Parts: sequence; C-alpha cells; structure tokens
Amino acid sequence: MAEWFFFDGGPGAPRYGDDPTKHAVDHDTETFVREVLQNANDQSLDDDGPVEVTFRFETLSGEERTAFLEALGWGKELSTRLRAVTEAERGRGHNDLFGRLEDPEGELRLLVVEDEHTTGLTGSWDDDSNYSALVRDELYSSKQDDRAGGSYGLGKSVLWTFSGASTVVFNSNLAPHRTERDERQRLIARTKLPTHQLDDGVTYQGAGWLCQPKQTDDGVRPDSLWGNEATELANRLHVDRPETPGTSALVVDYRDPTRDKRPEIDELADEFVEAAVKYFWPAMLRDDLRVTVEWDEESRIADVRDVPAVRPFVDCFESRFVSSESLEESGDVAGVDIPVQLPPRADGEPTPDGDVRLAARLASPADDDSYLNNVAMFRGAGMVVKYYDQSRVAFSDRNFHAVLACGEAKSPESITDGDREVDRFLRYAEPPEHDDWQSTENLREHYQQGFRTALDDMFDTLRDGLRHLVSQTDGRGQVLADRVRKRFPIHGGQARTRSMPSPSTVFDIGSSSGFDEDHWTFTGYIEPLEDDFESWTATVSLTGVGEDGSRYDDISIARIDAEGSGITTRCEDGVGHVTAESGTGRVRFEGVSERVGEGDVRSGRVGETQLEIRAELRTGGED
Repeated sequence: MAEWFFFDGGPGAPRYGDDPTKHAVDHDTETFVREVLQNANDQSLDDDGPVEVTFRFETLSGEERTAFLEALGWGKELSTRLRAVTEAERGRGHNDLFGRLEDPEGELRLLVVEDEHTTGLTGSWDDDSNYSALVRDELYSSKQDDRAGGSYGLGKSVLWTFSGASTVVFNSNLAPHRTERDERQRLIARTKLPTHQLDDGVTYQGAGWLCQPKQTDDGVRPDSLWGNEATELANRLHVDRPETPGTSALVVDYRDPTRDKRPEIDELADEFVEAAVKYFWPAMLRDDLRVTVEWDEESRIADVRDVPAVRPFVDCFESRFVSSESLEESGDVAGVDIPVQLPPRADGEPTPDGDVRLAARLASPADDDSYLNNVAMFRGAGMVVKYYDQSRVAFSDRNFHAVLACGEAKSPESITDGDREVDRFLRYAEPPEHDDWQSTENLREHYQQGFRTALDDMFDTLRDGLRHLVSQTDGRGQVLADRVRKRFPIHGGQARTRSMPSPSTVFDIGSSSGFDEDHWTFTGYIEPLEDDFESWTATVSLTGVGEDGSRYDDISIARIDAEGSGITTRCEDGVGHVTAESGTGRVRFEGVSERVGEGDVRSGRVGETQLEIRAELRTGGED
C-alpha cells in the first residue's frame, strides 16, 4: 500500500525554503523540453535503437479527476501539506491549484514524459545511481559517460518547477541486464516542498515520497512499489507505459511558470516540437532520437524538415565536408577544420590534439531568418549547445548559417581519440545551463592550466574561419584579397597573435589581428589576475608598424564589442575603451578599424599593425 512519507526535521535540523534548483536555470517551455530531452538522450541503451520520447498531455475533470487525486493521496496527505506551505506564505503559487480543485468543474492538466530504449531508473536509495540522483539527491548528476549532455544534475529540476503541485510520479521499466530483481517495473512519486509544520507540531523536511516506507538499519527509507503493485497504481495515476525499458514521468498540474495564462494544448504541442527540433536536430538527423507530442486524439512528430528555422543548418551540416572553401551562390556550403590544442588532464595524462569542423552556408532570400548569421554549436551528445550570433562577421548581403560540429559529432563514422577528448573537454566546459562553452570549475577540476587558452583560441579561430568562408571570393574582390594575402596574414590561423602578461602582472592579455579586404579586424581578451577590485578599464588601439619595426600612423578603430554583464564599450577619437565592473573575470572583445582606402592597399602602403592594449585596475583604496 502506497503512502506519503516525509522525514522529520527534528530539533536543530536545517530548514529548507523553495526548491533552489528552480532559480538555477531559466524556466520557460523551451528550457523544459531541452532539459527533459537531454536527460532521456543521455540514458540511451547501446545498440537498442533510437531513444523515443513522447510528450502526452491529458486533461482530467469530474469523476476522472477525483479518482486520480484519490490515487495520488491528495485528500489524506498531500493537500494538507501544500495548504500548510501556502498559509506560511512559502508557496503562494499553489493557490491557483487549490482554486481549480475546489471548483467542481475545474480541470487538472497532466503531462507524461515517456521515454523508451533507455536504462530506466536503476539502482537503489543508498547507492550512486540514476535512481538516487533523480528521487533522492539535489544538484547531483550520476552521469559518467564523457558524451553525456549534462553533468550538474540541474536538468531534472524542471519537472517539479513545471508542476503546480510540485509533484512528479515516476514509473519505470528497467532494462533486463540492469537489475537483479525478477520484477522490472518500479513506481515512486516525489514532491518538493519547503520545510513545513502540521497541526501535530512536528516540523517536516521539504521533500516527500509516495512510496512504501521501509525500515532499515539507518532508519526508515522511502522504497519503490514494484511489480503488480506498481502496475496497478500506475494505471490509476494515468502513467502506465509500454514494457520497453525506459521511464515515464508524470508532471502533476503541468503549467509554465513564466506565463500568466495557460496556453491551449495544441499551441503547447507546436512549441514542444519546435523546441525539440531546434536543440536536437543533430541527434534526430542521425536517428538517435525521435520525439512525438500527443494530446486528445491528435499527435505530431518532430521532423527536422518541418521547422524552417533549422533547415539551413541541417543542409549545412550534411554538406560540411565539401572540398570548397568559397561560397559563390546562395545555398553553397564551404568548410574548414579548426585545430584544438588541449592541455593535459588534471592527473597529468597527456591529451591528443583534435580539430572541429566549421561549415558555413550562404543564405538564400527564401531561408527563414530566425537564426541568420548564427553558428549552431554541438558535440557528440547531439544537442545544440548554443546558436552563436556572429552577425558582425557577415559581409554586406552575404548572410549565412553555420555549424561547428565538435568531438564525436564531427564525423560519427570515423571517431578519433582526438574527437573523444575534445568531446570530453567541451562537456566540462558547459555551465549548469548547458548553453555555452566557457571556463568552468569542472574544467579546472579535470584539466591542467591552459584550458582557458584552448577555449579562447578555438573561438578566435572560429571567427577568423567564418570571415575566411563568408568574405567575397569572386571578381575584383578576389584579386584584392590575394594581393593583401601576400603582404600580411589574414583570415585563417596565420593571423598576428600576441599573448602576454601586463608589465605589472595585474592582467593576462592576449590578442590577434588581421586584414579583411578594406579594414582591420581584431579579437582579444583581458583578464584581471587580482580578485579584489572595484572596476578595471582598458584602451585598445591600432598602430601601423613598418618593416623595420618602427611605428607610424595610428589606425582609427570604428567599433569594439564585448560580451557579458557589467561590461561597457565605446570608441572615442579612434581608440576603443572597455570598462568592467567589480567581479568581472576574463572579457573577450572584438572589433574593426575604419576602412582603408583601396588605393592604399594597391600601392602597398598598408602593412602590419600592432594592437596595443593598456589596462588599469581600480581598487577600493583609490580616490
């Protein structure tokens, strides 16, 4: 017999407010779909076909709603605790749920997320497993595969965030080789509430489980329902599933916390499909993942060709290994390899160098422009980590869509040791939101010094490679570019590069520059080496350098840009200025000079330049 179980906090026990993971990532519909699919995709069974995920919406009312709530233990236990939380003003969001449930004609919306051909919830309460990570732990991931999409344990939190009752039911069929039990089906529900007190005067911890409480040497522990008991309760809770290995998660009272009004289900279905394709088209394209949305008597299958915004990226990826490095007409694809030099692992084990594949497709007027001039970045997990806006690289009307296929996604048919190491490296470079590749504590824990430089160099070369692929390559522009190429490095890996500490060792500074048809381009980074400061400022200037090393005319900077919060940039009198607030770490910047006259290029008056960066730290003791 299933019942709700909550741990007694006891005297002096810590108290818990709202679920902290709700505040760790953005929580909109797109994020929900992305995180749920990532978790399912990471649990795929080897050689057992593609992971299949079905989002199934169901709306209950009348007697059907009453029967469901009875099976959930609503009246006996759960509603009392939710009411206590609400009255303590730590769960006002539940008021809407109570209002609808008290209305005889009110409806209850359920969402079942059903995955197949995955491992299922294997393991026990006390071990390190995907079961304990999901139903017991917070901010913890049990994923050990270097290809896995997540490593922080945050993705699962969206299930509870999108539940108006903060409650999720799990019904899982375990893969035969992943359990020693005769029964393969297990069921358990978990609610996440703040610490609360009932009329009995006892203070309870926030989390609770619909389970079979089990006495152990360490006290009472929540245990799953197994076999026939799990099957019977799953049917009553509308979370029954096929016998194939996998897990069904029922989100009780599904709602989008970012919206004031609940959208219609057919509208949600469209949003789910578009979000699934937007972020998982690489996995879908190689048939590793299939996604379906069902509601009432209708269904919609996610197809990469049915979402216009991603079609150009799909075309680009499928032609990424074409031999051309030039784009002549709309729809043309060209590509280059970008080398990635990785530091040794933290334990001293050397790492093989690898490369990633950059390909760009010249946009057509008929293309959807939602992600015009963006680069879709992804690795072996098959999830697009980021659509990286590179609009500043576009030349005139030469807009593009590009892909950066990394690690095991670069060439799945012929994966090298370098590909595997790049995949591992980039996995640890993802922040909790899994929406970028950047310096993280995970990288610091798993790699020796140099991981920041490896990332910066990859992105710097990406931008140079894009400029090389997208720049005009025919007619007079080609002749001019060839002449410039003979004078000094442009576009590719031969750009002038500098990396040095500042004289006072207060900053780590690096930069590169090159010429692009009629203007100079430059990129770089500035990182304070001190931790305690109020702000810092930097000036960036370009100066011509003669063949004998002498300096001559300054070259005016037309634009300088930097990404991140607390950072401002401006140009004044031909000099770029960067200002960063307290706590700002490494800042990457890029910019362009004013146009250089065509006559100067043809006459040879344009030579090398020197990019000068002067940075100053402001500490608390300064006036």
